[in-house]
Amino acid sequence: MRRPTPLEVLLAIAVAACALVAMIAIRHTDTAAQAWLAAYLFWAGLPIGALFLVLTHGLTGGEWGLTLRPALLPMLRATPLLPLLLIPVLLGARHIYPWALAREHGWLALPFFAGRAVVYVVLWNAIALGALRRMRPDGGLPPGLAWPALILLFASTTLAAFDWLMSLEPHWTSTIYGLLATAGWAMSALAAAIAIVAVATPGAAGALDAPARILLALVYLWAYLSAIQLIVIWESDLAAEIPWYLRRSTDGWQWVALTIALCQFAVPFLTLIWQPLRRSRRAMLVAAGAILAGHVAETWWLTLPDFARGVGWADPLAFIGIGAALLFAAGRDPDASFLRPRDAGD
Repeated sequence: MRRPTPLEVLLAIAVAACALVAMIAIRHTDTAAQAWLAAYLFWAGLPIGALFLVLTHGLTGGEWGLTLRPALLPMLRATPLLPLLLIPVLLGARHIYPWALAREHGWLALPFFAGRAVVYVVLWNAIALGALRRMRPDGGLPPGLAWPALILLFASTTLAAFDWLMSLEPHWTSTIYGLLATAGWAMSALAAAIAIVAVATPGAAGALDAPARILLALVYLWAYLSAIQLIVIWESDLAAEIPWYLRRSTDGWQWVALTIALCQFAVPFLTLIWQPLRRSRRAMLVAAGAILAGHVAETWWLTLPDFARGVGWADPLAFIGIGAALLFAAGRDPDASFLRPRDAGD
């Protein structure tokens, strides 16, 4: 009997997990829609973050981009799945966003919100397609493509963060929230790429030093932005802003916040600051794994407290379903050899 391939296993997992979420949605539509949003925000960040990295490398060059190419390009080619996976969020918007039930007008009008969301994912696909078609063998991109694409990508991800995350509490605002979300997506994508390369090519541990230093810079950026946002809001002490943090510091969410700080700053900082550890395959896997685990916790921390609930069965199921679907799409890429069995003669 033939053993199923990794891609077949991923497809089966995606179908099964999504079917279970759909079953939950029959009786608990709110919970299923909210879980799908949280999972989508985590997994969509990987191809979006990979797109940031590919465009940056296309302008600056360097061996780090070529080292991570076997991981970044498959992530990029999973971008066409983002519009399809966004559909449940748009269909369940009234079960997610309080302003959708209030039938707000203007910026938070539901048709305008859905239209912007479609524009975001279409734009990301257009940028990814353009980068893949115009990329040179050394990873370089024409400046006339890369610079405008980076500007459009940053603007659209900022607006997407405002729409999809910050509007969960429409009266709460943070001017650096979009940059903070974008930094988290880029950091998680780079961590995932480093982990994939470390697993797929054990002999490339020394080549991971340069990507590790970039990852350390992103860790610094994310930690700085997180601290500044907390300090500014806490010092302002405004009634419309403080409750956002209060909800995330009670009912067990304070321990999740501590876990995020440990996983997305303390562990990678202590690992990546030392050059011998940056050249260690195991140490890089620890740092990358901690960042990804912390980003999962952060995504739930940013969303679920606004729904006045903790993590339920629908949350990991949605996470597994969307993740397996995106990994299946990425694994079909010719560069994704880590998800395909090797020939007997290899």
